Amino acid sequence: MKFLHTSNINIGMFPDPDKFWSSDREKDIKDTFIKIIKMCDEMSIDLLLISGNLFYHQPTFEELNFVNDNFKKIPNTNVIIVAGSNDYIKSNSPILNFNFSENVYYFLNNIPETFHIKNKNIAIHGFSYYSPEESSPLTNSININDNDIINILMFYGGDTRHVPFDLNKLVEKNISYIALGLNNNYQELIEKKAYYPGSPEPLSQADEGDHGVVIGEIDEKTNAVKSINFVKTAKISYIPILVKVNSKTTEADVATLVSKEAIRQGSDNIYKIIIEGMRNPDIEFSEYILSSKIKIISFDDRSKPKYDFVKLSSEHPKDMIGAFIRKMTTMNKELSDIEKKALYLGTQALIKSTEKEHL
Repeated sequence: MKFLHTSNINIGMFPDPDKFWSSDREKDIKDTFIKIIKMCDEMSIDLLLISGNLFYHQPTFEELNFVNDNFKKIPNTNVIIVAGSNDYIKSNSPILNFNFSENVYYFLNNIPETFHIKNKNIAIHGFSYYSPEESSPLTNSININDNDIINILMFYGGDTRHVPFDLNKLVEKNISYIALGLNNNYQELIEKKAYYPGSPEPLSQADEGDHGVVIGEIDEKTNAVKSINFVKTAKISYIPILVKVNSKTTEADVATLVSKEAIRQGSDNIYKIIIEGMRNPDIEFSEYILSSKIKIISFDDRSKPKYDFVKLSSEHPKDMIGAFIRKMTTMNKELSDIEKKALYLGTQALIKSTEKEHL
């Protein structure tokens, strides 16, 4: 029996809402959902498990029709869904009156229940959210009554505000597979037993690394998972680019280095620029030096001006600049990282202030 486990798809979300590519990312999420449906068809997947946050919000009828039209394309795949913290079920939720395709089962209760798949020795245990948070350890009440069939537990949770659980106690319940949702990044809790698949598309710059789905196979004789694979599905990645600078590095140099690395990694990806090193004090770097063709989600200039403090101190024997440098450099023989940063930033601020006074 083959299954595909996914979560945190978040249809309806516009990642990076303040960026020009936000609508493209919204489309990427839908395209990747469609890709998952095609994978189910091509790989003859028996179970598609969606462990929360299929939607980013209360789904509209249009969004429900969109997913259901796709579910109809895989009639031989049983689709099992629970609601998470984003698409939790409200009393007026359209999902309560929506008629899904016959191959779809949506857990509509906020307490654990069991769904038996027709003509198969498979029981799915799960529950949905009725609010953005659920701090009760709901899995404690789950009882496995038949150990001779495949038992799968699926739910959205894992921290103090979202169904905390004791993994060891869950394992004792003789569950074949635990399909979790919550984390946006892939995580294996127990080999061939319990997984967070992460979101199939990264949803923010915090979601670095590969994003995809978990595909597994359960032995129908032993009811144990015999294979698990993480399969990448994401169209883009959030990638950090670290640029090391020195006193000879120009703004053009930084732009060239970033552009070359972005071309190497892929122009569709989104980049987090980090600059480190000792720069020329007369140069300041900013994201405006970079090509508009590169998608930059963040620009973090950690570089420090390379000052000759001995020379500066002698050139400013009686003003604030010299006094500040002498005060900072005589406090300790070896400055801490924080003190060094204060020395660089303080000197830079005083020099800029002096320059403004002479304008």
